[in-house]
Amino acid sequence: MLNKLLFHRFPNVKSWLTRLQYEFISALNLKKEVLFMNFGYTAHHEGAEPLKLDPENEKHRYSLQLYHHVAKSVDWSGCDALEVSSGRGGGAHFIMNYFKPKSYTGVDFSARAIEFCQSHYKVDGLKFRHGNAEALTFPDNSFDVVVNVEASLYYPNITKFFEHVKRVLKPNGYFLYTDLRYTEKVDLWHAQLKSMGLKLIKEEDITDNVLKAMELDRERRMQLVDKFVPAILRKQFYHFAGLSPDSPNATPHLDNRRYWYFVLQKEG
Repeated sequence: MLNKLLFHRFPNVKSWLTRLQYEFISALNLKKEVLFMNFGYTAHHEGAEPLKLDPENEKHRYSLQLYHHVAKSVDWSGCDALEVSSGRGGGAHFIMNYFKPKSYTGVDFSARAIEFCQSHYKVDGLKFRHGNAEALTFPDNSFDVVVNVEASLYYPNITKFFEHVKRVLKPNGYFLYTDLRYTEKVDLWHAQLKSMGLKLIKEEDITDNVLKAMELDRERRMQLVDKFVPAILRKQFYHFAGLSPDSPNATPHLDNRRYWYFVLQKEG
């Protein structure tokens, strides 16, 4: 209830508190155990074939599957791509290796996260730099694809972010976007997206797929919080990880939010 109150009445305060949490996570010695910050995705329960992964990536399955679901809708051949709020770089590294764009740039406001990515990933064409989602410094018409995964709900001014996405996209470029909003805010969110002036290619409510992934990944998430977060802060970080700290089995939840996926295109 407190989180929802902050989102609705004091969005800038909630954004600031969430960024403090994120910076705290970035300061932890997480090494390779935490390369993703998203809730994950699965369609196994709907009969879909699981994504084939190397054994070393199996522990990141559900977060990787979210990136795969987001990225699979476009042809990446010869593309220059930008991910805004790339976090600890797991998604950027996966897309670069799996879909093989010409270049992929990850931008994040956390200097610690960027330092980790720059030291951890050594792939030709993959680079990371510090930046602000609401004040991107790239020239107009720079990228064929812009990616944003489960991050914009914390931006103080979503309109500025959308304006920059449209600006940096090349004509006919794609915006691959997934995030969540409280149920009563979904219509406003869709209206904000429509006002970007991009062509809507696809929209999909993937809430059930995300919740199923959270359920399947619950124990690993609990272990990570218990391992890295001091006991006095664990309750809040359980909530941050989508787990209810007050339920017997840390039941996964989205706090009455709906999770959507969009593909939009800047018409030439």
